[in-house]
Amino acid sequence: ETKRLQKQTEGRKVFLLVSGGVDSTVAFLLLNRALGEDRVLGLHIDNGFMRKGETALVMRLLNESGFTNLEVVDASAEFLARVEGVAEPEQKRLHIGEEFIEVRDRELARMNLDPEEWLLGQGTLYTDTIESGGTVHAEVIKTHHNRVGVIEQLLAEGKVVEPLAQLYKDEVRGLGETLGIPHHLVWRHPFPGPGLAVRCLCADGATIRAASTNGSIDAEELATVAASALSGTGLYLDVLPLRSVGVQGDGRTYAHPAVLTQGDTAAFFPGEDGAATWDDLERISTDLTNSTPGINRVLFQLGPQRRIGQRLREGFLTRERLDLLRDADAIVMDALDGHDLMSQVTQMPTVLVPLSSDGNAESIVLRPITTDDFMTARFDRLPTAFLREVTEAILGLEGVEAVYYDVTHKPPGTVEWE
Repeated sequence: ETKRLQKQTEGRKVFLLVSGGVDSTVAFLLLNRALGEDRVLGLHIDNGFMRKGETALVMRLLNESGFTNLEVVDASAEFLARVEGVAEPEQKRLHIGEEFIEVRDRELARMNLDPEEWLLGQGTLYTDTIESGGTVHAEVIKTHHNRVGVIEQLLAEGKVVEPLAQLYKDEVRGLGETLGIPHHLVWRHPFPGPGLAVRCLCADGATIRAASTNGSIDAEELATVAASALSGTGLYLDVLPLRSVGVQGDGRTYAHPAVLTQGDTAAFFPGEDGAATWDDLERISTDLTNSTPGINRVLFQLGPQRRIGQRLREGFLTRERLDLLRDADAIVMDALDGHDLMSQVTQMPTVLVPLSSDGNAESIVLRPITTDDFMTARFDRLPTAFLREVTEAILGLEGVEAVYYDVTHKPPGTVEWE
């Protein structure tokens, strides 16, 4: 791998965007080892979509790991301006990917670095390439921020270095351990390049109209399927008026989540006396997504709020909404650590969705999954003590009215909602 990188760079230098996750960290170390620190420069960009305190944590972890060639820049204002008023998921990704390149070019100019001398380094994995339609037989599931048009052009010109492009996540982690990266860095939960931007769902007037279930789901057919699937469980079924990305085979779906709510019982968490079991939820999720083309996810509502009749409300990527999501995400990550669940759960996106019963509050979705390669994944079954603690804390945040648990495997639901 060292020889390949040396040959590919041919004496030039590499400018690597470093998020602080395992992929970019391993890529950073590989490039440093292969080329030397004088030919590698890491840039961590705070794009405004980071987790709570994430940039400070990235700086501390990388400094403790001996990296000295890392620059940090706060470009949150520029990124937020770039996506102002943008609701469509693919457009958000494209704008964010393009802004990364603009910030990179601006920083190259600020440091008087010759763009012709410096190649762009990325921690792209094989799964990113597949899902972006970059292999012969793959369709586009979602465009990764490191596969937008301007980067595709740089790839065609031979100006991009991707040390991990043929590896899956489990292989990258194994490589990180071999390279001596501290265990807590290697096993940090993955975090997407666009950060919380793809976990903060947005809606404008057009999105709200398009998300209407009218015509996309056969109500009579759904009622028949639901009657059979829910028999004996005490659950109710509703279809949420929004859509999320899914995957079936190599193909992309953009369909509705269904939500299951418990009937007349004081039990609000799976497996409690009187509540549906995890096996019930898994079976129902599989039955619904297999038999109803317009549904690609199934959720279970946590906590005491039952069938609250939510509608899609307008919402964009603003600091206010992102701060709300940051607070919810921090509650989840701290609880995972406190309950010693970090090693059990491979990744746990916390998603803010603009669903509201009164047009003001919003909803949170918990998406814990377990996987080795991210091509397939299973939703994780987390203990009641964890769920109760997290649900109560999130419902205590001003602006949140409901908490949902995503009980969908991959396929048919992707790990991220966008």
